[in-house]
Amino acid sequence: MQILKKVNLCIDLINRIAKYDKMKRVCVIAFGGGVVGDLAGFVAAVYKRGVPYVQLPTTLLAQADSAIGGKVAVDLKIGKNLVGAFYQPGLVISEIDFLSTLPGRQVRAGIAEIIKYGVIGDAGLFGFIEKNIQKLLRLDKKALEFVVERSSRIKASVVAKDERDTLGIRAVLNYGHTIGHAVETATGYSGTYSHGEAISIGMAAANHIAVESGLLSGPQNTRIIKLLSGAGLPVFAKRLSAAGIYAAHLRDKKFIHGKNRFVLPIKIGKVKVVEGIPEKTIRKAINLICGGRIDGH
Repeated sequence: MQILKKVNLCIDLINRIAKYDKMKRVCVIAFGGGVVGDLAGFVAAVYKRGVPYVQLPTTLLAQADSAIGGKVAVDLKIGKNLVGAFYQPGLVISEIDFLSTLPGRQVRAGIAEIIKYGVIGDAGLFGFIEKNIQKLLRLDKKALEFVVERSSRIKASVVAKDERDTLGIRAVLNYGHTIGHAVETATGYSGTYSHGEAISIGMAAANHIAVESGLLSGPQNTRIIKLLSGAGLPVFAKRLSAAGIYAAHLRDKKFIHGKNRFVLPIKIGKVKVVEGIPEKTIRKAINLICGGRIDGH
């Protein structure tokens, strides 16, 4: 059963905690994947204006990405993560053994976010994933420990410089997320694409915008697309409407001063935050991911 980060579920959990909370010291433990972590973290942030909470992520995506950073939120029907807060857990424990029973789709979803970290700030990590993708897909413990630790360090380092996303530094973590979130919204959070799958599609779209804008070379784009595809991740959203994705992306939280804002790769290991991408370029990228061809695939 898919757990959705709905506001009514959040209120239900708060009511349950309040009934339990009689002369007790409440601590919320988020034991699960990214959705559970976001939901539990938001409940902890708003109940009594904040109670302690701990993250015990059980998916690769949560261990490498979502459990770290302090962004917690719930979704509205109209868009993803529109009701949220910044609230840091007291502790994050990433136990690799939790991943041993993950289904393949969940593993691939986590790898999508780890590839993101290689592109935004660590060419060495990207190269490691290229060489060890089959080990990662087979849940090789040493390979997983390496990429989870490396991804966690990258995210923690970025967050430490811009915890509340006010300086523009933290924005680099959103590579692939502008169109990726729009893909999720366009599906109505039906599970057609998991978060990691949607982010993979979003990275492919961002790459096309970067190539079209003269920021990313064809060969570098080819390596990224090849690795996403080699990990079994989608780079197309053929079952969705391009118009629907475009409309959904207009509600993205990352827009600023009435302008769109995209994280675009310059090369593997370096990205640039760009504002005011022409509508024509965005629509072309979305049309491509909805059925056209992307260079390198």
